[in-house]
Amino acid sequence: MYTEEAKKRWPEQYKESQKRLGKLSKVEQEALFKQGNQNTEKIAELFKTGYSPESDEVQNVIAKHYEWVCSFWTPTKAAYIGLGEMYVTDPRFTATYDNIVSGLATFMQNSMKIWATKNLA
Repeated sequence: MYTEEAKKRWPEQYKESQKRLGKLSKVEQEALFKQGNQNTEKIAELFKTGYSPESDEVQNVIAKHYEWVCSFWTPTKAAYIGLGEMYVTDPRFTATYDNIVSGLATFMQNSMKIWATKNLA
């Protein structure tokens, strides 16, 4: 569904992600995607419980989100912030996160921006 769009919009990142995924077995790939889903669920739980994006608890899980994203490609500060922005500007991403809990896409965007600003050059 997103493959052709990703190839056109981010050709280098797409190639890198395919290369990295290609080194993993089917079981390892499934585990990687499960890890991503579990991470998102943790962020959603923190959001629902009232934690702020800048809280240590949220920032620790966002650090794991960044590490997970790095399994596919290694985003720069601007790229990671841009990914968070895409979570709210692209209705498909917004729906994915907001179907878990309303407002999660914006919460993730804010949390990712804070983390990237503090941790990436």
